[in-house]
Amino acid sequence: MKVPWECVQGGCINKETAMKKFLISAAAVGVFLLVLFYGITRYGFYIPLSEHEIHNSFAVQGKSFYVKSSDGVWEKFVIQGVDLTASMPEHTAHSYGATKRDYLRWMEKIQEMGANTIRVYQIMDDDFYNALYEFNMLREEPLYLLQGINVYDTVNYGAGDAYREEFLGNLLKDGRTVVDIIHGKRVVVNNTHGGSGNYFKDISDYVLGFLVGTEWGTDVIAYTNMQKAYSGQYQGDYFTTREDATPFEAMLAEVMDAMVRYESDKYGMQRPVGFINDPQNDPFEYADSYDRVFEKFEKPTDEVVTYARQLKKYNRLDAERVLVGEKNQAGCFAAYRLYDFCENFSEYLSEEQKETLAEVLSSIHKDRSYDGYLDLLGAYHTMPVIAAGFGMSTARGMVSGISQAPLTEQQQGAALLAVYDDMIAGGFAGGFISSWQDQWEKKSWNTAYAQDFENNYLWKDVQTEGQGYGLMEFNSNTCEIDGDIGEWKKEEEVVKAEGITLSARMDGEGLCLMLQGDHLSIDTPLYIPIDVTPNSGSKVFGENGRNLSFDREADFLLCIQGENNTRLLAHARYESVRENFLSQITGENPFIEYPEKNEESFVPVHMVMKNMTMVAELNHDNMYLKYLPLWETGKLNYGNNNPESENYNSQADFCAGEGIEIRIPWAMLNFANPVHRLVHGDYYENYGVDFQEIKSLGLGIGYGKEKILMKDFVLKWQISNYEERLKQSYYLIQSSWR
Repeated sequence: MKVPWECVQGGCINKETAMKKFLISAAAVGVFLLVLFYGITRYGFYIPLSEHEIHNSFAVQGKSFYVKSSDGVWEKFVIQGVDLTASMPEHTAHSYGATKRDYLRWMEKIQEMGANTIRVYQIMDDDFYNALYEFNMLREEPLYLLQGINVYDTVNYGAGDAYREEFLGNLLKDGRTVVDIIHGKRVVVNNTHGGSGNYFKDISDYVLGFLVGTEWGTDVIAYTNMQKAYSGQYQGDYFTTREDATPFEAMLAEVMDAMVRYESDKYGMQRPVGFINDPQNDPFEYADSYDRVFEKFEKPTDEVVTYARQLKKYNRLDAERVLVGEKNQAGCFAAYRLYDFCENFSEYLSEEQKETLAEVLSSIHKDRSYDGYLDLLGAYHTMPVIAAGFGMSTARGMVSGISQAPLTEQQQGAALLAVYDDMIAGGFAGGFISSWQDQWEKKSWNTAYAQDFENNYLWKDVQTEGQGYGLMEFNSNTCEIDGDIGEWKKEEEVVKAEGITLSARMDGEGLCLMLQGDHLSIDTPLYIPIDVTPNSGSKVFGENGRNLSFDREADFLLCIQGENNTRLLAHARYESVRENFLSQITGENPFIEYPEKNEESFVPVHMVMKNMTMVAELNHDNMYLKYLPLWETGKLNYGNNNPESENYNSQADFCAGEGIEIRIPWAMLNFANPVHRLVHGDYYENYGVDFQEIKSLGLGIGYGKEKILMKDFVLKWQISNYEERLKQSYYLIQSSWR
């Protein structure tokens, strides 16, 4: 048999052998390149660059940010920003329901508003970064990004200190990951607390800086700083700590140092880095003498001042104790979440702190937002200070009485502009409005007890304050509350009585009712009983000598009595606030004595609020208790709720026109989930909130002169469409920022 030989200089080789060697070599090279690509994109493998020049496009100097223009000139940059998330209706917080098309549309509106920067809290999905790249490539003026990394809640509010692997380890890991992401060299798969995808677009020219954290658990900070195993000293090339730094601050310095080192060594670039802070952990000391006055077995002889404890002010987190290292060319900044705030804060500072800050405190403007707190922060820091999240909600529900009443969209815009203008006047380098869009999945402490947690993202709960912070809403209404009967259909009629026709429909925000009839007026008392659950209710109601009766047990009674006195009443046993918060409202146990199932009384619908008052002093014999105040959320607001109307009022609940239109929020009717028709069961049989499914509501209408007949309104949730709508606040901000 003839063997295929090929002779070359130096000898002869078999062609088949040569081909095998070639294929093996090619395969080996291919495997090597694949492993190298995998290591680079999945784990950030790189060979550190030798000494080289750092190329910066962003830096801080003094108390300002600077951006390098295309011709190499450094220009001062004031942040007009907005927080952006992936939140979408009918999607969970981490499902990243927003698409590239959504992000592009939002970015266009954000820039048209006058914003120059957006902030994201964590690693987003690749659609976001691809959208930012495409958006900026098509525009002369880019939209900049402040990229955040965070610790997820179960760790941030869990047991243990900040040096454990799931805390510090994840911050270090995410820090390297976001550096690779903005340079377009990363693949992230199955990210348990952030976005995933293939990140191949280099957006580093648009990233203003990095922000470590979105909020910190106060207990984690305190526990970390108490551990003798940790030191407050950290010495890095890019960040170090001051001698009086705490272990938690040293941990943050390590994270920031690692991020700058990684980007410097791998990409030859740097950008400003900061960490989040807030009023509860700010650098200032508040008075607290409780520990030295209350000695064991002795009565106090002095006043007991507990301001720090009432404010839950256990920590002092200070960006001034984290110093820029000698190799750091971009610098750092201080960032504060501006949320719950203590009015007249300067009165509660410790005497030592007042003395230290005497010059600054004497110059703050107490007539500005937050009683001059912004002035204090701006004057205290030697670096740029930004507001990393300040917002006002347009939700119907509230968590504190600072604003005295829920804000309309116009009031939201005016309040946001007032805060922003005051922070700039106080020396801030800018700030981020929180947030761009309403977020249906958000919870608030005073309504969370009543919700179906697993499915609350499926519907808009206007009673939850946390869901209304956006400048854009997702409108899921099927009717506008403006008194127009044209949008109502004959088949929506439920009951007719005393010359009045009552129609009903399920709306994205609540139960919508339409009343029609001759000589119908909101000034003539009208009553609408509502039967929600078969477990309780009353057939009788007495008010001011007037006795009303219904042909079935009602759980709620809507009393229409003019523009300023129309309200929803709840059957005494079906009042959720009593069962859940009575001990915090009056100190009484709600289960010792409680209303009977057929109790013949109805009470106003309330929601509990935060107690914003401060206790001036305590003594051993008379401990002052801070009970929760109440807000009558069941009192309905009159006005036109149609956004197309010139007199639009976003807080309006009912309006008279050709007929009377009313919307009652689902949560006010004790719905835990209207999509699946889940309502609260009997609180006193279940010892708390338990859900039960219902198929219909009982509705009636009448003047109360005779027994009110009630008929079934069948519940069918068919609302799956929603549309984006820019709130009036958006246009107010646009008129200022543009």
